[in-house]
Amino acid sequence: MKLKNYNLIGIVLLGILVLTSASSLVSASDDDDDGIDDDFEESNKRDISIEFEPNQIQIESSMRNGAKKDEIQLKLTFESEGLSVEISYESEMTSENSTEFEIEFEVTFRKLIEFVDMDDNGIYNSSIDDTIQEVLLDSFQPAIYTPINISGDTLLHYFIVNTTDGVFAAHIYLVEEFDIVNGTFIKPTQTKIDIEITDFNYINGSSQLALYTKLESEVEYEEDEHTENEEEGHASDETGVIIYGTDFAGFFTWTENATIDGVSKVVLGSPIEVDDDDENEQKMYLNYPRGSHIYHDPIMGVMEFPAAPFELPIVVIVSIISIVGIVGAILVVVLRRRRNIK
Repeated sequence: MKLKNYNLIGIVLLGILVLTSASSLVSASDDDDDGIDDDFEESNKRDISIEFEPNQIQIESSMRNGAKKDEIQLKLTFESEGLSVEISYESEMTSENSTEFEIEFEVTFRKLIEFVDMDDNGIYNSSIDDTIQEVLLDSFQPAIYTPINISGDTLLHYFIVNTTDGVFAAHIYLVEEFDIVNGTFIKPTQTKIDIEITDFNYINGSSQLALYTKLESEVEYEEDEHTENEEEGHASDETGVIIYGTDFAGFFTWTENATIDGVSKVVLGSPIEVDDDDENEQKMYLNYPRGSHIYHDPIMGVMEFPAAPFELPIVVIVSIISIVGIVGAILVVVLRRRRNIK
């Protein structure tokens, strides 16, 4: 009886060992150490094209491989209304001239507000707090563009947009494959927007800053405390806002800390409100502790909703099937021997 139990235990241990070895095939194929299997990464690479116009940059991104056809249109506009990032996403395009997008949304950074936090909650409220000054983001230098190689056939597209006075800058990153930029994981369907505020001319000695952020879409934004990157284990301590379409969602998220004069400090987002100038749009404030140099890294992007499950590469699937077959064959042999012993 003990011999039979040992045989069964041996089979179970063998199965666990072999399946564990199979799972290692997935991580072993991550040659660029970005946490994404190389075959899955290859199938999700995108082609990006860029067109420069005065005070505007038009960017198109589409799937490079596979049967799926989609398009992300990104428009960066920097003019008197502020710096805006507009994203439009279309899946399974029916024609080259199709303009029916699955989801469209826009985020605009309009002005910096110096305020004294009268209720000491760290969030700007114009009806309670003391507004010291408002600095419009309405004049910009020409954008600077730098392409950077990620691999042999993919690029990181890097843009810098500065205000004329150099106080406010946006560092904008788009990737053609999954990548880690300045410690932040980015998907090809996401845009990283690092906000930098340098040498703001404070008037009050105990004030702090709020960044007025306008949110535009045909669907109302909702607060999002569990971001896509958090749920997938690519980030922690993120929060943001999200809009839901039928099959896809658009989001604007940010880390809950910014680097203030070299020290990590908490960033608070205000509740979503009706925009000051357009009752059909929304607004919020990103609230920063006082500092001479503020650096913060929000992300915008689109995702399938609900998110598509992770797809194993064919080679791994075949390996697992083969291993299960081997374990089954071993089990059959052992059972036959046991019957012969009887």
